[in-house]
Amino acid sequence: MKRAIVLSLLSFLVVMLSCANLGMRAGDASETFADWCRNQAHLSPETQHTISLLLEKAETQRCDRAQQRLMNLTTLDLWDRGVIDVQPLATLTNLTELSLWGNEIVDISALAGLVNLTELALGENRIVDLMPLSDLINLTKLSLYVNDIVDITPLTNLTNLTELAIGDNQIADVAPLATLANLTRLSLDSNQITDVQPLSNLTNLTELYLTSNQIVDVTPLASLTNLTVLSLVANPLGDRTCPVQPETICRV
Repeated sequence: MKRAIVLSLLSFLVVMLSCANLGMRAGDASETFADWCRNQAHLSPETQHTISLLLEKAETQRCDRAQQRLMNLTTLDLWDRGVIDVQPLATLTNLTELSLWGNEIVDISALAGLVNLTELALGENRIVDLMPLSDLINLTKLSLYVNDIVDITPLTNLTNLTELAIGDNQIADVAPLATLANLTRLSLDSNQITDVQPLSNLTNLTELYLTSNQIVDVTPLASLTNLTVLSLVANPLGDRTCPVQPETICRV
């Protein structure tokens, strides 16, 4: 009899734990900010922190009212606010400008659905994987300074970009940028670039920053006749002659 009671209690506990886990997963799959807000007690401290920041932006602690106000936002600035988890931002689909500069973000997959974004600042985080950005084709300005990025292939489709800042990463191959013909300003400082040939077709560039790389030959840049600034400081240049005219454009 006692054994049967113990088994029944164990079964009950297993069911309760399963339900709790389902509740956590349901929170993770929330479809609206109000869902995130109402479920926050079951979520991680990192997620709760992001929700708290958004409630602060909404200037209310009422979940439904906060959702209404946040959905009307087109610009959101969470610069240096200790953000780790960006999942609750996935519901803010009307955003056109988003700044998450200076946080501790690694996973940006939740941003993949923010297709109305035209400006996105993700500098000074810990991002490695850019694949979630591959469908954000309305972006015109993208900042990814000071992350842990090696592969920039996901940026190939972002052909509306006019400004791209991706300095202080670990990039060696810039071939994926060859499709970004609308770029006017490109910063690639402090990477591991040796070959600049893929940049030779970016003829709309007016500013190009390549400081602190491993570039020896800059002759492929001679086609970039619209340049007004070309920074080549701290590279092992074989020939220090400026590839474009006037030579005052170059910083070597």
